Amino acid sequence: MFRISAVLTEGVDPDALQQAADITIKRFPTMAVKLRKGLFWCSLHENNNPLTVRKESASPCSPIMGVKEDNGYLLRILYFGRRITLECFHALTDGMGAMEFLKSLVYRYLLLTGKEVQDEGVLLLPENPPEPQEEEDGCVRYYQKHAKKAKLEERKAHAIQGTVPEDRKTMVIHGVLPALPLRDYARRHGTTITGYLAAVFAQAILSSGSQQGRSPHPVRLVVPVNLRGMFPSKSLRNFVTQISVSLPAASGQTIDDMVESVTAQMKASVTEEHLSGKIAAYVGYEKMLVGRMVPWFIKKMAISLVSKRVYHATTALFTNLGDVKLPKSMEPYIEMIEVVPSPKKAASINCGICSVGGNLNIAFAGNIAEPDVIERFFELVSQQTGLEAELYSNGWLKSDKHSAVGRSLYPPYTAASEQSGGVRPIPVKA
Repeated sequence: MFRISAVLTEGVDPDALQQAADITIKRFPTMAVKLRKGLFWCSLHENNNPLTVRKESASPCSPIMGVKEDNGYLLRILYFGRRITLECFHALTDGMGAMEFLKSLVYRYLLLTGKEVQDEGVLLLPENPPEPQEEEDGCVRYYQKHAKKAKLEERKAHAIQGTVPEDRKTMVIHGVLPALPLRDYARRHGTTITGYLAAVFAQAILSSGSQQGRSPHPVRLVVPVNLRGMFPSKSLRNFVTQISVSLPAASGQTIDDMVESVTAQMKASVTEEHLSGKIAAYVGYEKMLVGRMVPWFIKKMAISLVSKRVYHATTALFTNLGDVKLPKSMEPYIEMIEVVPSPKKAASINCGICSVGGNLNIAFAGNIAEPDVIERFFELVSQQTGLEAELYSNGWLKSDKHSAVGRSLYPPYTAASEQSGGVRPIPVKA
């Protein structure tokens, strides 16, 4: 699961949001689907059930509960205070597809609440029927049979360790920074915002008190790459792949060393040859005749085994959806856009960033009680750039009780340590 949200400048009207959802879902047939399990495959089918918006009350990125609660949808639309949220199961779409849906939803909502907004040619609207290319499988389109298939990363990585609350709720900390000064700082150091912040994230993991000396293995960050940048496609389905960057656990590296290493690894991985190999690997597995003849329950076990290998080879996910393009007429009504990826099952922290209107929102999602890795991250950014982040969360920070921003954007949350009498440590093998 992952979530993207629009934080508005005024409170959300639930009735208008429901009307906007009813209209918007009809424009996105790739989103209006339900999952069916067959003998050999799971498949997506049209879903004509109502899509009901709900006031947010559960932990961010909670699992989809199925037909009873979500009417079979693999997405949900939530609201709380000034925030409109779209949560998606990643098999449905990627960040770009979800963002297109959210932008259209918010546009329709603003119209219904009397705001004078125009689409300005940058939105997908119900008045315009879906293009056939929106439903294409980009990987199948750009599959090259003879491309050198990329191999899975299997070497062990540093595992973030911490105390997992018994209720396993996802804790989120957001930090808001001015985008342009940060971009200029990154450029002066020969990198991008993604390259710089990924390096700082790795530095924070290696230098935070809870993680120091925990593992001899490198910090390995997985970075999603939007394939549409290399292979033009209008697909609203999943069309991303992942690259990884590694930094050794050995001490003595400066932040400049880390930035240089991360930037070089990203440049080497984001090439047409390498990404074609990623596509060839994905589609190759799907086209295997033996695989097609194997029942789904056996496929599921095989997928689980592969996932565990990839899991141990990953420290954290770091995703950047970039600068979100909105119609100029909508900008006065939207304060921020947030991207929140769900953490892994065991102790972990993942990061999602994006910007709109000059505000860069950096969201860390985790399932451990200790926030010191994130606090260390923002401390390092401040020391290095001179930029101070405005922080808010759903209860992970002690300062939340004094934060008007945190109180207005998240439901009241009582930590598991207060709610259920304690937290229990879950050991994670390094």
